[in-house]
Amino acid sequence: MRRLAPLLLALCVPTSAAQEALAQARAALGPWPEGNVQLEGSGPAHAGGLPGTVRVALAPGGRFRIDLESVLAQSNACDGERAWTRDRSGLERPAELEDADSARLLGWVLSGHWCEAPELVREELARAEGEPPRIALVLSGTPMRMTLTLDPDTHVPAELLYHDDSGERRWRFEDWQASDGRRLPRRWSHDDGSTVDDYAVTAFEARPLDEARFRSAFAPATDVRFDPEAEAELDVIRVASGHLLVEPWIEGEPVGMFIFDTGAGGMCIDPKVADELGLAELGEVLAVGVGGKTTTSFRRGTSFQLGAVTLADPLYVELDLAFLAPIFGHEVAGIVGYDLLARCVAEIETRRPLVALHDPARFTLQGAAWQELALMDNVPHARARFEGEREGLFRLDTGANGTLTFHAPAVRELGLLEGRTLTRGTSGGVGGRAELQSGTLAWFELAGHRFENPTVSFSLADHGAFTDRYSLGNVGQEFLAPFRIVLDYPGDRIAFVPVGK
Repeated sequence: MRRLAPLLLALCVPTSAAQEALAQARAALGPWPEGNVQLEGSGPAHAGGLPGTVRVALAPGGRFRIDLESVLAQSNACDGERAWTRDRSGLERPAELEDADSARLLGWVLSGHWCEAPELVREELARAEGEPPRIALVLSGTPMRMTLTLDPDTHVPAELLYHDDSGERRWRFEDWQASDGRRLPRRWSHDDGSTVDDYAVTAFEARPLDEARFRSAFAPATDVRFDPEAEAELDVIRVASGHLLVEPWIEGEPVGMFIFDTGAGGMCIDPKVADELGLAELGEVLAVGVGGKTTTSFRRGTSFQLGAVTLADPLYVELDLAFLAPIFGHEVAGIVGYDLLARCVAEIETRRPLVALHDPARFTLQGAAWQELALMDNVPHARARFEGEREGLFRLDTGANGTLTFHAPAVRELGLLEGRTLTRGTSGGVGGRAELQSGTLAWFELAGHRFENPTVSFSLADHGAFTDRYSLGNVGQEFLAPFRIVLDYPGDRIAFVPVGK
């Protein structure tokens, strides 16, 4: 699918100092082996709190593939044009926006392609005397900007730093050795401020170039089953906050209500429920919400059934959801998110309410036309317009009540607080609470429907999900209410079917 470009861009200009540092780095890394070859290696890894094996394949032109083999296996790859990922459930799909850009830059630093990638602008950053050279790597036409620190003696990469909505992410590279003339790191680590993952390659070897190694066929999921006799439409409870609750069967039995949430990048389960079911605890994971981040564990089940859809061997993020009971008037056992949505077609109405789940192979859309869907952090995004004839990507979040919250970077860079009467408030979720202000927007338009003079929120957060730079804001239930939203993740598309009040 065509890659959707965000509205906000980051620009910089290369300098002569950067060119000198770049020349030194190129000389230090050495040439790529002659002929049509790729460099491959493998070795021990410890990632997500679990031991495993990392397998790496690198080739010219920005091609790479990094496979983590463990109980929670996953992959990141790029065929030179398109980045893709295989998640912990084994599902492969194209990577988009920040997911694609961050994966590219890591792969390119490992292979040395960062020195020659035409998509990158490289700018040396100011440094005090005695400090090592630091180069800003900016991916043209995107907000992606990472800082690469070079070893002052060897001129090879020592550290790669990136700030995203979870905070600071830092990769460190060590033990650079020549493999057929090309120097590559034998060890690297990733530190997200809460956990550290370590990877090591015992040796890289030159092998004949295998183009298929870097591509994916994006085969349909094999861990899902659809019951053709079951009703597509679910029983749904809409609580006072507007959240939609459904009741799945976990391990063959009902365990309580789950929030049906397009803004959830995975499936979640309360630890009390997971313990009662005897679900195995696995590794550790960083969960990022409105208020910031928290470190938690995975839980592995054997069966998750919701309506006509049954998932085999589901993987849940463990989250304590007990605080929602007094708000919702119902105990909440978990959250239905990306893992289920990625395997079916889902029809959702936030006002009625309605949730219906379909087999993608049998579904026919009526009442609207398909539009292009963007997925980032496993959450759907679509384009919308607003006052000043501005346009950009917005996250669609049925788990958010209210109208719209503009993300903090958009608030700053577009001057959205200027000339507005505002009231202060906070928003809450995973990770705690974050400050925001509310005021009137002249208009907001989604899928042809215009909201006149709505009250919206403007995030002032300095961390958490509302600091995302790739989308301008988070659209909640009230702005989704005029539509039946049809999400077809397997087909990379979305539709907005108008509904009456």
